[in-house]
Amino acid sequence: MPFGPAAQKHAPDLLGERSCCIFSLAGDFAYCILVSRNDSPEEWALLGPLRFDAPVFFQHSLGFCQIGIHDRPEHYDDWLKSVPVCHLEDLISCLMLLLNAGQNEADPRRRITREQILVANCINPEKLDNVRREFAKTSFEQLEEGIVHNPWNHELRQTLCIEHGDVEGLRKVLQENFTGRFGTLARSPLRQAIDIGIVTITVASRAAIRGGLHAETAFYLSDISIQNMEKCSDVETVEQIYNDAQFHYAELVRDLKKELPEGNPKDENEHIAHCKDYIYTHLHGVLTVSEIADAIGLNASYLSSLFRKTCGVSLKEYILRRKIDLAKNLLIYSSYSLPDIAGYLGFSSQCHLIREFRRFTGQTPARYRKLYTPEDFIRDSL
Repeated sequence: MPFGPAAQKHAPDLLGERSCCIFSLAGDFAYCILVSRNDSPEEWALLGPLRFDAPVFFQHSLGFCQIGIHDRPEHYDDWLKSVPVCHLEDLISCLMLLLNAGQNEADPRRRITREQILVANCINPEKLDNVRREFAKTSFEQLEEGIVHNPWNHELRQTLCIEHGDVEGLRKVLQENFTGRFGTLARSPLRQAIDIGIVTITVASRAAIRGGLHAETAFYLSDISIQNMEKCSDVETVEQIYNDAQFHYAELVRDLKKELPEGNPKDENEHIAHCKDYIYTHLHGVLTVSEIADAIGLNASYLSSLFRKTCGVSLKEYILRRKIDLAKNLLIYSSYSLPDIAGYLGFSSQCHLIREFRRFTGQTPARYRKLYTPEDFIRDSL
C-alpha cells in the first residue's frame, strides 16, 4: 500500500516544532514522526504503520484525499488486518527511549516525558477545558436552584460502618431519608445506576481494607460485583448488587474482627503484611510456615512468634482459617465435589477437610452446602 511515501510528504508540516507527532490515516491506522537528532531538527524518521489495541484520540489526522489517494485501494481491508497492533503505552515507552537516547542525565529538564508526548498528541484538549467550563456553570446553577448532593456525613457513616464491621449500623444508615440526591453521572437511568454502583463499591472496598480485610479479597469482590452490574438490564438489580456488596464487605470485616483482634490494620507489621499477601496468593495447595518464611526472607521460628504476638493466633491456624473460608465459598458457589475441594486447598484427605471444617463451623461440609447454597445456583447448575 502506498501510504508510507504519501505520509512522508506531510511529515514535516505535522511535526512542526515538536519532538514527535503521532497521527492517524483515515482513522484506521497510525504513523509516528520523530526527530532523529536533537541538534538537527530537519532530520526525522517515520515509524509505522501500526494500530492500537484500544481507541486512541489523535490530535492530528489525515484523510486519504489529503495525501493524494482518492480511491480506496484494492484489498485494503486485508492489508489493514496485517498492520501490527500495539498498546499506546508501549509505543510511548519506545518513543521516550529513542528521543532521550544520549541526553545528558544531569539535566532532566531536556528529557521528553510520557505526559509531554500524550498531551501533544493523544489528549483531547476540548474535553479537558469542558470539565472546568461545566464545573463553573453547573455549580452556580444548581446552587441557585437549591439542588444539592447527598450529605457528605451520610457517606462517611456508611464507610465507617463497613470499616468497623457494623452490619446493623450500615443497615440503619442506608435506610435514612434526606433531601439530597446522587450526582448525574450518565444520560440513561441504567448507566447512571451502574456508575453509581461502581463508585459505591469502590469506596466500600477501600473502607473494608482499612478495616483489616485483605486487599485481594476486597478487590475480587469489587471486580465480580461490577462485572455483574455491567451485565444487568434493569436498575433495580443493579442497586441490589451494589447494596449487597456493601453488606458483604461489612460482614467480612465483622467476621475478621471477631476471630482476629489484630488492632489497627494501618499499624500492622510490614513482615506480617507480606506474610498475609503470600498466604492469600498461595492458598491453592499445601502451604507451610517454612515456605512462607523463605519467601519473605525471615527465619521460620521468628515469623511464627511474630505472627502469634501480632495477630493473637498461630500462623498455622490463620492459614487453616483462610482455607476454610475459601472452602465455604466453593461449597456454596461451585459444583466442585468435596474430594476436589480438599485436593484443591492442599488438605491431606477429604477426612482432613471435614475434620477441620467441623472444628471451625460446627457443621460438616455437606450440611453447610445444603443450608447455604442459593436456590438459583442449584437451579442453574441443574
